[in-house]
Amino acid sequence: MQRYHDRVARRYDASYEDVFWRFHDVLTWEYLKPYLPSDQTIPVMDLGCGTGKWALKLLKSGYRVVCVDISGAMVERARVKITEAGQADRAEFYRADLCDLSALPRGRCHPFAVAMGDVVGCAASPPRALKEVRKRLGEEGIFVATVDNKLAALNFYLESGSAEQFGAFLKTGRTHWLTKDRTERFEIHTYTPKEAVRLFERAGFEVLEVRGKTVLDFRHHRGLLAEGADRRAWMKIEKNLSKDPDALSRAGHLQIAARVKRG
Repeated sequence: MQRYHDRVARRYDASYEDVFWRFHDVLTWEYLKPYLPSDQTIPVMDLGCGTGKWALKLLKSGYRVVCVDISGAMVERARVKITEAGQADRAEFYRADLCDLSALPRGRCHPFAVAMGDVVGCAASPPRALKEVRKRLGEEGIFVATVDNKLAALNFYLESGSAEQFGAFLKTGRTHWLTKDRTERFEIHTYTPKEAVRLFERAGFEVLEVRGKTVLDFRHHRGLLAEGADRRAWMKIEKNLSKDPDALSRAGHLQIAARVKRG
């Protein structure tokens, strides 16, 4: 995983600069905002910060941000972007694996952390990663993260034509990032909505909300989002569907807001 992200760091943003991803980012931020802490004096964490997209959003909203990524190239790219935006004095940068955050300052707790882009599912051990995050959050700290929805990948394995591969995926939820260079492939853990809730709960979190992103397959219907009025209409429909438990199985990603359990 680190090798792939080191290689693509400089051009990573270009892969997510079309109408679908802009629509997707608006949803991400709107679902995240209600959980931001009111106290902006204590730094929040952007785990798997990538090139700094969400760190910048948090910085511009008044927060101090600790940026963490397993890829040194991604961390440096985030540092450059944040510096160019004039926000470097309120940001910290660390290269660390989500399963081992010992590189971060000891004894400091954070009220809030975000991990967008399926960072948890890409960890070598998602349960261990979640427990590591929980240790870094303060009492009743909030964690908002995305994971890949296992059910959204069923067609991919169906099209492979292999019942054996399909059955193995259903059992484990494990797949891998598809890159031409096999040496850069890395494992991804996917979860159904219920499995995702259990994953967080077993790691010591109380799940507050699960949202689907996107429930409607706009990735293959980008034209529907081209015009402002149409986009706003679809946005309203998507938001309503995203919080419907019966609709979550359609979503490509699951955005989970969770709080550290008391005691």
